[in-house]
Amino acid sequence: MSRKLGTGNLARLNAMSRGALAVFAEPEQGVRLVYPDVDWIEANPDQPRRRFDEAELAALTDSIRKYGLQQPIGVRELGPSRFQLVFGERRLRAVRALGQQTVPCILVPDGIDTAEVAVIENVLRADLTPFEEADAFVALVEKHGYSHADLGQIMGRDKAEITRTLGLTRIAPAVRERYENAARKVARYKLYQIAALDDAAAQMSLLDSLANDQPLPEPRETGTGSAPARDEPEVVLSAFSLRVSRNILRTREALQAFQEKPKRLEEVDREVLRDLRRSIDAILDGGEG
Repeated sequence: MSRKLGTGNLARLNAMSRGALAVFAEPEQGVRLVYPDVDWIEANPDQPRRRFDEAELAALTDSIRKYGLQQPIGVRELGPSRFQLVFGERRLRAVRALGQQTVPCILVPDGIDTAEVAVIENVLRADLTPFEEADAFVALVEKHGYSHADLGQIMGRDKAEITRTLGLTRIAPAVRERYENAARKVARYKLYQIAALDDAAAQMSLLDSLANDQPLPEPRETGTGSAPARDEPEVVLSAFSLRVSRNILRTREALQAFQEKPKRLEEVDREVLRDLRRSIDAILDGGEG
């Protein structure tokens, strides 16, 4: 694991209260804000996200138009009037779409692995596809020395689920492309079933069967010490997208579990919960109007 990602920083990492950079920057380095011209910012070759949903990008653009950019993007300085994007590509695209000339950026200090920061910042966001998430996990394991347990601690998931997610990289490229291009995606746990097959043709056949709603049992791990695969939270008719609804339900389940076995809250935890409460209150107040 990165030498700068210590146990004391994991809460800050999950909170994203100052972005992924907060995990890696030393306290004496602080955080510098710069306002470069958007045309000075070059693409990040280590960007885990390969697909950008047009509807979600339009929604983000509209949000920035109304409320401004709520979280700066991260950049590394390459030279005079030259920067490389470290994290925040969707935000940068939205700002460019609005025709804004400059954008507030966190300047990533020298000596920090910008590729690692980029991957961490992306995996903590809920809108990566399962395959993009798997690719990001592989990068953290192979390039940065993270263990499955490290990733589980960062993501708030058990080690078995991290291992299953990494297993998605065994799915054949053609099968992955079929999934990515499908208007209706099969559930993540069904992808785990596909990854268990070695033959690409068998994987494609199973994907087609699952996509056509042919009933297959959800896999369960049995045996001493084995944790069952986590069910996808049941989502009913909602104003939120399916992905957002599932994440809301997972958050509710996590908070309920914490209530049953409470621990002492750090100040950063309290800040995140207060921010969450303010967001929920704002949504509820707006929905009642």
